[in-house]
Amino acid sequence: MKYTKYGLINALLSLIPIFPTLTLFPGVITAMAIENTVNSCETSYFIVLWSSIILTIVITALFLLRLDKKTVKTKKKEKINFGLLSLLIYTLINTAGLILILGTDLACHGDGQTILACLLSGPIASLFIIVLGLISDLKIKITSVNSV
Repeated sequence: MKYTKYGLINALLSLIPIFPTLTLFPGVITAMAIENTVNSCETSYFIVLWSSIILTIVITALFLLRLDKKTVKTKKKEKINFGLLSLLIYTLINTAGLILILGTDLACHGDGQTILACLLSGPIASLFIIVLGLISDLKIKITSVNSV
């Protein structure tokens, strides 16, 4: 249950109040850059939303597919790699969650309190990290049972 443990530790660290806010910056900066190209704030957040969802699915699937490959890694390196994956997935889900909670219109034209929605999107993203750890451990267990 090592990945569940790693996921739980990473999820607890991500609940530090400043962390959910800081991980929103890549999505917001990307949306602003896209807005300059398409001249529509709502469209730019819509693109960021779907990009975040698709990237989360692809990255998670690739991680799970490669998980059963036997590679020689130290425990420390494995923990660091899962931590970086967790940070990436957390950032993507936090961004998508914020946009889904606010909607593209409010994300573009909201007031100063709209950032408080990250207090809800952050814990949702943290839960996904725990679930990712559980699924990873289940996959390892299933693979080891099937290979016997």
